[in-house]
Amino acid sequence: MVDESSIVPIIPMKPLADCKTRLSRTLTAEERGDLVIGMLRRVIMAIKGASIEVFWVVGGDWRIRNLTRNFDGLWMEDFGRNLNDTLDKSFDRASERGYGSMYLPGDLPFLKPSDITSMLRSAGQGRNLVLAPARRDSGTNGILIPPKLAFKPELGNRSFTKHLSQAGKLGISVAICYSEGLGFDLDITEDLEFFQQREPGLLDRLTPHKPANAATEFPNLRGEGDPTAI
Repeated sequence: MVDESSIVPIIPMKPLADCKTRLSRTLTAEERGDLVIGMLRRVIMAIKGASIEVFWVVGGDWRIRNLTRNFDGLWMEDFGRNLNDTLDKSFDRASERGYGSMYLPGDLPFLKPSDITSMLRSAGQGRNLVLAPARRDSGTNGILIPPKLAFKPELGNRSFTKHLSQAGKLGISVAICYSEGLGFDLDITEDLEFFQQREPGLLDRLTPHKPANAATEFPNLRGEGDPTAI
């Protein structure tokens, strides 16, 4: 298992107004923003619950910045041309500081500390690149790059296959990490309906104005029960 102190999780974000536009027929802009904040909050709590203290959130707006800082994370303005460029530059920054990188999207509503721990264990002694596939669309919902291992993100259409191919060309050993928390991301109305069937009341619990979910799931984390923490 790679040491959690040697890895920095990196969560790229967009301004809330630009998030989850495919849900616009179901949710208002305000509701979509609250949903994104709620999912990001869960991802951060999973990271903290896995005893990882250092994490970065790159991009977004003032609400995302404030949430990140509330959990003692480092927020940075987006500095890339696109998602892959932003992540690539973030990976380089982490490497310059002696860290390996863990890419996590901010829209994993079922992510738990055990999912993060599984990725750390899958890296072995730092020899394995770890990939977490999305449950659909051949996407990638998690990448763990141990320290001193070079790898470039290729997120987008069929990214999981592209990542496997790149690792093969580079001669990098790959571990694949499957879990519900890493596999289920929320993008479209069908996702929202399906997830609410799996976890009734999910949308209400993700809403940051209803802090009960944080207080009951991770009672030892500072500030998670405060509805003004956003």
